[in-house]
Amino acid sequence: MGLLKKLTQLTSQNGKMDIIKPETAINDKLTYHNEGYNTSKACQGNSHNLQISLDTIYQKFENKCKIDFNEQERLKQPYVTEQKGKKTALLNKTEELERIENNVGKVNMDIEKLNQDCRKVKIKPEEFFVDIDKKASAKFWIGISFLLPLAAYLFVFYISTSFSAFFREFDPGISLFQGMFDPKALTKAYEEGVLELCFVLFIPFVFFGLGYLIHMFQEKRGIINKLKIAALFIITFLFDAIMAYLIDEKLYNLNKTFDSEDFNVSIAFQSVSFWLIIFAGFVSYIVWGLVFDFVMKEHADRDKIKSFIREKKEAIFEKEKILSKLGIKTKKIEDEISKIKIRISELQNIIDGCILPVMNYKALSTEYLQGWQQYISAGLPISPDEKNSLLLECKNVYQKHIKELELDTDTYQNKVYTKTL
Repeated sequence: MGLLKKLTQLTSQNGKMDIIKPETAINDKLTYHNEGYNTSKACQGNSHNLQISLDTIYQKFENKCKIDFNEQERLKQPYVTEQKGKKTALLNKTEELERIENNVGKVNMDIEKLNQDCRKVKIKPEEFFVDIDKKASAKFWIGISFLLPLAAYLFVFYISTSFSAFFREFDPGISLFQGMFDPKALTKAYEEGVLELCFVLFIPFVFFGLGYLIHMFQEKRGIINKLKIAALFIITFLFDAIMAYLIDEKLYNLNKTFDSEDFNVSIAFQSVSFWLIIFAGFVSYIVWGLVFDFVMKEHADRDKIKSFIREKKEAIFEKEKILSKLGIKTKKIEDEISKIKIRISELQNIIDGCILPVMNYKALSTEYLQGWQQYISAGLPISPDEKNSLLLECKNVYQKHIKELELDTDTYQNKVYTKTL
């Protein structure tokens, strides 16, 4: 037989103490009481003998509990039941962990596949159905070479014509070209005032903005977008026509005679300079818009690979967020599995060991002490003071015994011992 080693102290199950049958409890108490009385009588109530006797009855109680197989089975049954439940929980948690690990593996494979696509699309875009025009880059730069000069022309044109139309006073003998373009338009507008300068300086951006809107509406299908494009062209034409009308009116008034009629829309429509001013701005604006639309489309073709990679990177980011959540869940389940395994191990040690209902022993040992003290009080022929002193010594011996066994508290019912070699 191996030695017995205490593993832990256990509270009673469901807060209730393990009890034995009433008849058995009464008989045991009488036995311990009588044995205490008889032993005390044999040694004349000696307190040193009490210490030895208490150790002896504890060893007898312990040995009796160890060999009582049925009682041990009864005491261990709650722990056997709990262990079965823990093993079932461990199996479920292990299966859940395996499922999460499989998901982690799949997500990692998806991320690796997306990274490979990002690398391969640059070499073989056709494998990913990315339609790339090999001439797109050349077309883009050619379009840029036309777009920038046209933008500069329109910038100068609308600054000059807007200043001439709204703020400039024409001198006699001025030509049509001089009426349209004034090299000092910004300087003169500044002299007129800050508001005039801002008006002529920023009005070209109104037309550039209209051109950008036309391009955006062209990318979308539908009759509504077509109507919007038509409205933008009409607005641009009307604004050009107003400026052409005002400039042509000023030129007409410089050269009219007393018998000439006042300048009006009918005269403007018959004037070559009126239409020349419109087409110098509006036609150039249409050409700029077409070139701008062409450049934007070529840029979109060049940007298809970047767009493809951008989409894949966004997908990778989403996959990484999923991985992070799975990692947190994995850590939580691993901690739970670890705690369950520790508890299963503790329960197995309890089941393999021996459980002592120590509170039962405390009750019986108290009866033994009472029997011991009964003989001292009633049968020992000594003086009352000597009896009181001896009774106190015996009580102290008993309390020391109980304390050494750690039974001086009522917080637990059983002690567990595990077998070791």
